[in-house]
Amino acid sequence: MDALAQLCDLIPRLKALAPRGSWLPGCVLLASQDVGAPACTRVEPMLILVAAGQKRTMLAGSDLRYGDGEYLIYSMDLTVTGQITRADPFLAVGLTLRPDLVAELTPEAEPFIGPAMGVAKAGEDLLDAVLRLLRLVERPRDFPVLSPGLEREIHWRLLTGPLGALVRQVGRADDRFALVRRAARWIENRYDQPIRAGDLARHIDVSVPTLNRHFREVTTMSPVQYQKQLRLQRARILLAAAPDDIAATAHAVGYESPSQFSREYRRLFGLSPSEDARRQASLSPEPPPFH
Repeated sequence: MDALAQLCDLIPRLKALAPRGSWLPGCVLLASQDVGAPACTRVEPMLILVAAGQKRTMLAGSDLRYGDGEYLIYSMDLTVTGQITRADPFLAVGLTLRPDLVAELTPEAEPFIGPAMGVAKAGEDLLDAVLRLLRLVERPRDFPVLSPGLEREIHWRLLTGPLGALVRQVGRADDRFALVRRAARWIENRYDQPIRAGDLARHIDVSVPTLNRHFREVTTMSPVQYQKQLRLQRARILLAAAPDDIAATAHAVGYESPSQFSREYRRLFGLSPSEDARRQASLSPEPPPFH
C-alpha cells in the first residue's frame, strides 16, 4: 500500500482517536463525506495536504483547486473562501508552518514576488514524512521524542519542493510580507468601519501606491476588497444566528445599503443572504474548517 493509500486509511481513524491539538499543536485532520457550500475561513501559514477528494480555495482573482496527493501552502495570515468540491470522502491533514523553523533552515532566503498561496503535487518524500508523523499519534511513548524531527523534515521537504520559494517567506520578518501582515491586521480590527487608504498607509509608514502594490502582490486583492471579504465572512456567521434580519446584519458589518450587501454576498457565496441562511439552517453540523 503506497503512502497516499495509507494516509486515507489513517486519517479517519486518528480523527476519531485524537481531539484537535491534543497531540501536535497546529496539526489538524479533516474527514468529510459532504460537498459543502463556499465558506470564508481565516487561515495562517500552513500546509494542507489532501489524501482524497478535492477542494477549491478562492482569494479575489485566484481560484486554486487541489485534490488527491496535492497540497496547498499559505505563507501568511489570510481570509479565504474555501469549498470541498469532491468528497468520496474528502480526507486531508493540515500542519501550521513555523516561522522559526523555516528561518533556521533557510537563513539566506531570497525575496519572493507572488501571491501568498500556491498548489503543487506532493512528492513521495513529503507524503512519507507526513505519514510517519501521523503514525506516531498511535504511539504516545514515541511521539514527544520523534515528532520534532519529523516536523523538521516536513518543513525541509516543503522548502526543497516546488513551492520552496513561497514557504521561505514564512520565515522572513522584514520584507513586504511583514508589511502586508500589518496592513491586514489593521483592516481586520476595523472591518466594519470606513477605511481610508491614506490612514492605512500612514499606519504602516509607506506611500499609498506602495501599500496597494504590495498588498495586491501578496493577496491578489486591494485592501478594500480584503475588507469586503472580512465583512461578508462575519455576516455569514451572524446570519446563522439571525437568518431573518438581513438589513440589521448588513448594518452590523458596515454596509449602508442592504441591496449592495445582498449583491456582494451572492457574488461571493453563490446564494442570497436569506437563501444561504436557510441552507445553513437545514444542514447538519459540518466538521470545522482547518482554521
